[in-house]
Amino acid sequence: MSSHKSRRTRTTLASKSITMNLEKIGVSRFDFNDPYHFALTLSWAEFFIVVILADLAINAVFALIYFAVPGCIANLPANSLLDAFFFSVETLATVGYGVMAPATRYGHVMVTMEIFIGMLFTATMTGLVFVRFSKPKAKILFAEHPVVTQQGARAVLMLRVGNGRVNALSDAVARITVLLLAVGPDGQPFRHAHDLKLKRADMPFFPLTWTLVHELDASSPLHGLTPDSDAIKQLRMMLSITARDPSLGAQVHAAQGYRGADIAFGMRYADAVTWDGKDTSVADMRKISLLEPEASIPLDPHRNDA
Repeated sequence: MSSHKSRRTRTTLASKSITMNLEKIGVSRFDFNDPYHFALTLSWAEFFIVVILADLAINAVFALIYFAVPGCIANLPANSLLDAFFFSVETLATVGYGVMAPATRYGHVMVTMEIFIGMLFTATMTGLVFVRFSKPKAKILFAEHPVVTQQGARAVLMLRVGNGRVNALSDAVARITVLLLAVGPDGQPFRHAHDLKLKRADMPFFPLTWTLVHELDASSPLHGLTPDSDAIKQLRMMLSITARDPSLGAQVHAAQGYRGADIAFGMRYADAVTWDGKDTSVADMRKISLLEPEASIPLDPHRNDA
């Protein structure tokens, strides 16, 4: 097996306390054939480290070029690679303090090449920084645990999300997919994906919180799910939210993963939104994940949880 095929790439879907790891073999996280995607998928710390290393590498190469031909740079101290490096830094940045300057045709040609590379490098880094800052991001808050509770005589699965932006989102669409362990005709186990039918999968106006509800009826792939069932151990759940952020004028997306063991049975979400009966609703986003036993939550006529 080649070294490329043996590479392992891990991604993580996580909230503050829950993680779900996904691994791929034969796929590299950093594909240098796609530098744009590579630059945008780095963390900010990784991005600045790469920029600094690239800048140092370019300057080191040109410092060696100047150092290899003594006399090509006027006032460059003999046998001083460090001064050649500093001259390269000044040239790449198109600063030019005037102490050292090209003195031969070779020096002029090399300086011209470095200035050209410096302009391209600066323009590229400026563009990447702008794209990274301007890339639209959703600020969706996810409850740490799905819950299974009773709604009247029916068992339901609930998942609560909150809008972490000050402004309201619009045209929000939610999708929950569960992966259940199944056995194929050849006897090999695999995970089969099922989309859960939601009582409401879209929210034209999403200002505060939104509780997604799936009925565990006979048509549900999770029908009969209990804390002791075999399916709960291998169950994986994926929740994705797509919405439009009017303040950004762009569509935003967020996703969260859960394990079967994360499901809280016999619990309900505590009220996170209160209404004064007039024109004011108050959402406490610190309570997005707050759970209480279902029997302890009285019916609140002013409850404003979507």
